[in-house]
Amino acid sequence: MSHRLYHTEGFVLRHLPRGEANKLLYLFTPEFGRCLVLAQGVRQEKSKLRPNLVDYNFGHFSLVRGREFWRLVSAEKDSRFTALYQSAEKQLIVANLFNLLAKILVEEEDSQIIFEDLVLLCQTLIELPPQSDLIPISERLFLLRLIKHLGYWPNEVGLTDFVETKIWSLELLKNLAEPALSQQATKVINHFFTTKIV
Repeated sequence: MSHRLYHTEGFVLRHLPRGEANKLLYLFTPEFGRCLVLAQGVRQEKSKLRPNLVDYNFGHFSLVRGREFWRLVSAEKDSRFTALYQSAEKQLIVANLFNLLAKILVEEEDSQIIFEDLVLLCQTLIELPPQSDLIPISERLFLLRLIKHLGYWPNEVGLTDFVETKIWSLELLKNLAEPALSQQATKVINHFFTTKIV
């Protein structure tokens, strides 16, 4: 019986070891949302796929559906976001967000808008200079939009413009950095984490 091969780009949010040589990947893709992918033999030193499946990598993947999990056929690392990991602050933001997404996204639920926002966030973080005051503001904007996309938006009037647009711009980030709006955004995010995240 032949299996249909699916090609997709995506982020490796995290992984779990499975057996002696395998990994179970939490892969975040535009087509399938968060999906669990079994990568066989990739923990072996000789595996050619091993360097492409490090946590937080972005890449291109070929998958087939299995009975319990997707199965990995091939993986190729895409280096467009590698510069993120030259900054400890940016790397920490990415790590925290990826772990959050691995935890809260429903498996194989349509998450294309969230994926697009994540790509835009990564691009923005790369463009911002180290120690920029807008780095944590970028994370805040992503979290606000994530809350909106997940259906938990509390209709905060002053913040509506930030979550209704698809635009990511320095002007938008600078506006969100205004003390009153920044404080309001922090309140919304903290409420989400204390009431929705267990």
